[in-house]
Amino acid sequence: MKTISLLIAWTWVALPLSWGVYQSVKKSAPLFSGESKPVPTSTK
Repeated sequence: MKTISLLIAWTWVALPLSWGVYQSVKKSAPLFSGESKPVPTSTK
């Protein structure tokens, strides 16, 4: 019984944590890819 509750507790923590890590890596990938986008300049 203790093993099952421990597994549930780790799953409860690991799923949102892994989702957050995945989102962070996905959003920061362009920083490390070496590709640069031109910065738009305003022509007023």
